Amino acid sequence: MLTQCDRFTHAMGLGLLLTPLFSLADEVPGRWFKEREKNALLAAIIEQDIPGLLQLDSHDQIEIVDTHNDTKRPTQGPKPVKVISINLRAKMELYNLRNKKLRHGDKRENELAQEPSLRMNVGVMENNPIYGRAEIEWQRKTKRKSAAQPERQTKLELNQAYVGLAENIIPYTHFRLGRWLYRDEREWLFDENLDGIVAQSKLGDWHLEALGGRVNYWQKDLLDRSTRSTEPVNIGSLILRKKIANKWQMGAYTVAQYHGDNYDRQLNIGLRSHNPAKKGLQHWVELGMSEKHQSDSDKRGYAVDLGGTYRFEDRALQPRVTLGYAFGSQDYRQTGLHSNEATLGGSTKFKIYGETLNPDLTNLHIFTASLGMELSQQATLDVVYHRYHQARLSDFANNQTALSSKYDRQNTRYLGSGVDMVLGWKPTDNTKVEAIVGMFSPSKRFASASSPHSPRSEKAYSIGLEAEIRF
Repeated sequence: MLTQCDRFTHAMGLGLLLTPLFSLADEVPGRWFKEREKNALLAAIIEQDIPGLLQLDSHDQIEIVDTHNDTKRPTQGPKPVKVISINLRAKMELYNLRNKKLRHGDKRENELAQEPSLRMNVGVMENNPIYGRAEIEWQRKTKRKSAAQPERQTKLELNQAYVGLAENIIPYTHFRLGRWLYRDEREWLFDENLDGIVAQSKLGDWHLEALGGRVNYWQKDLLDRSTRSTEPVNIGSLILRKKIANKWQMGAYTVAQYHGDNYDRQLNIGLRSHNPAKKGLQHWVELGMSEKHQSDSDKRGYAVDLGGTYRFEDRALQPRVTLGYAFGSQDYRQTGLHSNEATLGGSTKFKIYGETLNPDLTNLHIFTASLGMELSQQATLDVVYHRYHQARLSDFANNQTALSSKYDRQNTRYLGSGVDMVLGWKPTDNTKVEAIVGMFSPSKRFASASSPHSPRSEKAYSIGLEAEIRF
């Protein structure tokens, strides 16, 4: 039985989506009839062989522009159907995390990983109303922790395999059925391969995405049967966007997860605004709520993530300045399908909450400041600073981060600060190199005692390098 608070949370989630959906429903019939009128007029013009170019004005009305016959543009036919296309990508990733346990002296835990990979992407019947795509990736991963023997693993992962239906079959809507990669803005909700179905509908300035599926319902690694999920997690999501101007979009979302075996469930709802413009000011705003029900507890929380980047286009190196703030309450939980990766106007994605600490947005205040620049037409550089505070004083081990600590006196909510240097270089269209160096400096709370001479956790460092060639 739902409690009053449960009904309130679910009602709010439905309200966030239904209000703009009613507006969209009111707009659909009128736009559908407009499209029919335009198509009929276009057919009549073609039949009468009227010279000139066809354009649409700002009110979606057809306008005939006289070109005096000598500058007539040829009519573009449909794109040719590609029976099969194959793309290859070779990549090498190196990652080193020093002082993962934030220890002082002995027994510090470090991590080193290297991963060459080869990815093959195959498209079938592209530009056809019914088409397909598959993506297979070979990986050879070597991972070493401290002085332990290296762990080696060879994988052959099925990243994508789906059948698609273009809008030729169902107007304004694309379908994908099978396994597909799904990412949202800043990968704040999704960066995951899902098995199921996704429908993407676009009508005018409105864009609706509806998906349902599971993670690893089918086997992920073709060489390892255990990579098929034995604990089913059903996922359903609605994401609604409306174009405001140019690349600026506002919208709402709901993401529901249901664990079939233990009856756990999680609901994330929110409002958002994103403008990734390459000129002038770009911004992002995320307002989210989460409700997680487990057999022994119910947790509800909320989060805010907002900021902006301004590019000085008339200055040398076109510098970019970013300021951001993110807050997640003690009981807020992200979807678990996210990766929190984006750019701040540069060419390289990185962990938006810090490469070394790499936290989820739970029980945290994160202040961000960044300076970026264009070193050349092929290279960009970003220097990013983060400052971390707990929302409520609690054991650091409760925060979902890449680091843990030997000492934690819990005498302050200030955790420390981090700095990342992000370099991206793309010398040609089919090659790129990305390097990220990060550092996390812990606060004085991570010391064995209050004495100024007591052992204190040392800084942690991370280094990532990625080189990629596409064929």
